[in-house]
Formats: sequence, structure tokens, C-alpha cells
Amino acid sequence: MLTGCASSGPPPPWRSGHPDPASLSLLDPAQAGSCAAAAPYPGQAPAAISFQGQEYVQSSRQPYQASPAGSVEIDHSGDWSFFFGSGTTLTLVTPQADFVYQARSC
Repeated sequence: MLTGCASSGPPPPWRSGHPDPASLSLLDPAQAGSCAAAAPYPGQAPAAISFQGQEYVQSSRQPYQASPAGSVEIDHSGDWSFFFGSGTTLTLVTPQADFVYQARSC
């Protein structure tokens, strides 16, 4: 179970165009809590993603790739695509950049 503080501020800019897809939960810093406090780009992409009972925390941003090598596409939200690589990595592909997420025990 993922816990965090309730947010009284506005949602991050990305939220309005990217609702949670069926298989994932997209978490802003308030929803992700301290586990994702160090996410480097929470205003551009979710601070964390919950997928199949595992939390993945944003760790880096990379140049855009249409399909990350060795990954399988698992879902979409708006113009974003989500790819699952190894058991410890998720990649969010946006038109501007790719965001890499690492599995963490939150």
C-alpha cells in the first residue's frame, strides 16, 4: 500500500492531459510521499508510478526514443506510452523526453 500526505496545492501540470491508465497509478509527489521526494522532474512527469503492486520512482530523464530497447509497451495515457523493461525499470516515453523509473520499496 502506498501512503502519502494529502495535497492542498494544485495538481502538477502534466495531470490534466494524463489520467491514470487501467494498469498503472501515476503519482505526484504528495501521493508518493517521502519515497519519491528526490524525483528530479515531478513537474514534467509523475514522481512515481505504481504497477502490479510495485512502486517505481522517477530517477532520470533521457532523450526521446520511440521504443526503449528491450522493453515491452504496457499502457498509454494521452500522448504518453509506458514500457516495462527489466523487473526493476519502467520507462515513460513522452513526445519531449523519456523518464526512467526504478523499483523501490516505499
